[in-house]
Amino acid sequence: MPKVTFVIGATASGKTYYINHNFADKNVEILNIYDYQQKAYEESGYGQMMPMAVHFRCLLRANDDLLSDIIENLKQGNDVVAEQTLFKAKRRIVYIDAIREAVDAEIEIYVMCPGEERWQENIRLRKLEDDRGSFEMNTDEIEFPNPAEGIDSIYEVSDDGVKLRMDPPLEEQFLIDARKQIAEEREHVEKEDEESRQFEELLESMKTRPFWHYCEVCGKKEFITDEEAFVSGWDYPPKMGLFRMLGPRTCGNCQMKDTLYWKIQTSRKLPIVNEAKLNENELATWRRIKGEPESLLEEEKE
Repeated sequence: MPKVTFVIGATASGKTYYINHNFADKNVEILNIYDYQQKAYEESGYGQMMPMAVHFRCLLRANDDLLSDIIENLKQGNDVVAEQTLFKAKRRIVYIDAIREAVDAEIEIYVMCPGEERWQENIRLRKLEDDRGSFEMNTDEIEFPNPAEGIDSIYEVSDDGVKLRMDPPLEEQFLIDARKQIAEEREHVEKEDEESRQFEELLESMKTRPFWHYCEVCGKKEFITDEEAFVSGWDYPPKMGLFRMLGPRTCGNCQMKDTLYWKIQTSRKLPIVNEAKLNENELATWRRIKGEPESLLEEEKE
């Protein structure tokens, strides 16, 4: 029967060191979640300026890809050692449920629990002192694995050595709650992704469909396409600027210096819109911009 060994713990807890000194010379496939995360980050195309939502999806993708490779190796009869964090029981349960469903395999987990002195030394050696606070927070978040999760063997790795630690199984409700949390999380992500896809389709359609163009200066309005507006001299997304981003919304006869965009950019040290300081027309313009492009598909009520 093939075996999958998870080595888990906080950053700088010694996971890689333990694997290299205990599994590197054995006939096992060693996989590291870090490699999968870096690949997901690189393929996202965002670089250092990555939105939190994208970052979260990269982590989900990395987890899914690692799990897929674990299962594929186990199906081929290969033993696997996987380096992961897996702080939360619900994250581990996703792996364990999928493995149990796909293949008959032994599952064991080694939890890295270094003493404070060893952990601080590891941080120093890796030159991670500036991030110590966040690492301490992560350490506090770790939920020690429980046999109820479906794990055959659980080991605690401390400065005193390795010991088998099989705590009393938790109640079944623990598993029910964890699986419910994961299902709700996935549902939320899928809903957001679907909304994002629909919004991208809407943005693409705005390049060719007619929509209302409102001049914030003179009040002129026209139901025309983006191309027609551009030819007529309108400053309007999507050719000129971006929907939902502050910028001039003017016809071909009015000037940028009379727009809300000009006022915000030139009258304050920080270009931030404070609705309390806008007059009625400026507030209407700003709210219309925030609601774009949907706010431009139906004529506003007078």
